[in-house]
Amino acid sequence: MILRSVLYQMLLWCIATTIFLALLFLPRTADYTAGPRGMFISAKYDYSAQVHVQQFKDFFKYIKDNKGLGTVYNGHSLNENILRTFKKSMLITIPALMIGLFLGIAKGVFDFRIRSRRGKLFGVRTTRFFLSIPDLFLIISLQLLIMEGYEAGILPHIKVYGSEEPSVILLDIIFLAIYPLFYIANITYFSIRDEQGMDYIRTALSKGTSSFKVLYRHVLKNCYVKIFSHTNTITLYTLSNLFIVEYLTNYRGAAFFFYETLASPAIFRTGQQFEISLYPAAGYIILFTAIIFISKTLSQIAKGLVSPIERRESS
Repeated sequence: MILRSVLYQMLLWCIATTIFLALLFLPRTADYTAGPRGMFISAKYDYSAQVHVQQFKDFFKYIKDNKGLGTVYNGHSLNENILRTFKKSMLITIPALMIGLFLGIAKGVFDFRIRSRRGKLFGVRTTRFFLSIPDLFLIISLQLLIMEGYEAGILPHIKVYGSEEPSVILLDIIFLAIYPLFYIANITYFSIRDEQGMDYIRTALSKGTSSFKVLYRHVLKNCYVKIFSHTNTITLYTLSNLFIVEYLTNYRGAAFFFYETLASPAIFRTGQQFEISLYPAAGYIILFTAIIFISKTLSQIAKGLVSPIERRESS
């Protein structure tokens, strides 16, 4: 069952990557109508399937002829440059996902245990509060608080912008982990709550097992399948949020340069064609979709390991 699911995810990855590349290689030529002195009047776009297919052919021919994506400058490989920036992005993405997953589970358990106590304000209500705040607002607010704290003499000097600064790397990890943490906390809380009243819980409690042991040994174990099924969601959200974090902190990672490859020119004149860096963008697309595929595969394997039903079906 697990092997079949992995093969199915691989097929979906190939299809998704092909679709993204097809969108990337759409012809971008347009016919302009200009008036006196080159004044813009109108523009017309005519899609050509032949040109579209030729874009694909040129891409694979270029890779074959150059044994990769070519060079950037002074003999440096574009492949190496893309991998270097991608590793920088993964340096903040992977820790953020791990923090979001494991601390999210811990926060969900905490929310459930204090749901009827005085401290419940710091439980599920806090989780819902942070889920309702836009990340962009939260990131900018935290940056401003750090700078104001330094001006007031409360905090030491902490750099919030830069590509190689350890403090920026740490802040980026925190920024990326905020939403996954509270998202998983919310899923964990409701998964535990849905398990309440089950026969196995009443049986365990009737045998004198403490509620603490029942929660951690039985209830939480049955919730892992639901929790792990959402790992792909937090991966997608983290990757989509990666550009915002890198841009706001001037962190030169893959998302930052991926945007640079797709950016339109700052100045436009009549007759100008909007060209983008196709081949670097294609490289980033393949890598980012591969991360989604790996995340989904690991999620399926994790569910198989914690679920008796999955294990029986895979055997």
